[in-house]
Amino acid sequence: MATPEETLRQYNNGLPDGLRRHIERMVEEALRLAAAHGLDEGRVRLAVLGHDIARAMAPEELLCLAEELGLSPGDEERAEPTLLHGAIAARRLPERFGVDDPEILDAVRYHTTGRAGMSAMEKIVYIADKTEPGGLKWFPEWSQVRELADRDLDAALLKGLDFSIERALREGWLLHPDTVAARNHLLRQRGAR
Repeated sequence: MATPEETLRQYNNGLPDGLRRHIERMVEEALRLAAAHGLDEGRVRLAVLGHDIARAMAPEELLCLAEELGLSPGDEERAEPTLLHGAIAARRLPERFGVDDPEILDAVRYHTTGRAGMSAMEKIVYIADKTEPGGLKWFPEWSQVRELADRDLDAALLKGLDFSIERALREGWLLHPDTVAARNHLLRQRGAR
């Protein structure tokens, strides 16, 4: 019987080339950060391998599947259904791939938006998703986040959330409440008012 990692790798081999390469690069980045911060590399690897299993779905499919899974998309997800791919992946990982570790599932679920009170694994998956080398080609400012992440995950996450919010404001997108909550939580931890 195949392990969850083997099953995920096999599934990911069928994803579009660009997405598959993103996941491969992200594994390297996330494992680098996991080693720097003393996290279990096997668990981080599973989170990364599972984070984008629903990313290639069309917006209409994401919305329909979210409803079927009882996710109740909010206005932000209805406006940008791609935001649902992490939550959908987290719901599918236990049944289809045998991944039922709650921390892995949370890292998958919140890798796009973040949330208040993120674990170190959640922070690493969020950061690695945006700082793998392919992503840095499109958004070079995220190299600042990558550098910060080597020594301070919270500072890196805060900088990344700021970049995400600034982009949403520039593009005229709705702000996801989980992103705002994640930023506010970090600021409160740091003593800001």
